[in-house]
Amino acid sequence: MRTDRGWINLPRISTEYERGVEDFIEFAQRNASTSGDDEVKFRCPCVNCLNGRKLNATDIREHLICDGFIRSYTTWIWHGELTDFPTVSPTENVYDSTMDMVDEAEEDNLEDMIRDVGAEAFAQAHVYEMMSTDAETPLYTGSTKFTRLSAVLRLMNLKASNGWSDKSFTELLSLLNEMLPDGNTLPNRNYDAKKILCP
Repeated sequence: MRTDRGWINLPRISTEYERGVEDFIEFAQRNASTSGDDEVKFRCPCVNCLNGRKLNATDIREHLICDGFIRSYTTWIWHGELTDFPTVSPTENVYDSTMDMVDEAEEDNLEDMIRDVGAEAFAQAHVYEMMSTDAETPLYTGSTKFTRLSAVLRLMNLKASNGWSDKSFTELLSLLNEMLPDGNTLPNRNYDAKKILCP
């Protein structure tokens, strides 16, 4: 049952905020999938991790108290909360609506973009699975800050907000691929980056 999430907007030093963090941790732990004897980890919804990193409950609690909870993350889809998603008709152009969202997004609301793209794509299980995999695939071996999906979303946001052409974006991706370690998962063409967002 969904509880009031107004605590997310309260000062982080308030008792209500701390109680809300504890409620969130309990909810996420109840819904976390466990694999063997490993420590239970789940996505951190702090303003820095943006649901892109999996951490243990202690670290997530610290992040939420010190850094803050993503204010727009009120339906906890990355933590097992079920919701009704709109269906996508086969004739609807998902790419156009996704790119409109990227154009309107600000630099720091990666989580909003993931949720909005996810809301349209959840109707198609294979699309969700591909995006979920990309959201967990590190950008390169040892990368803890960016996943394949988070890197592409940030770069596409820059492309949209700065009016870069497809050709200039492809050149940037190619250069970044040369700069990143071998075996990185960043696409090297504009077309491939779009396919990650709209498989």
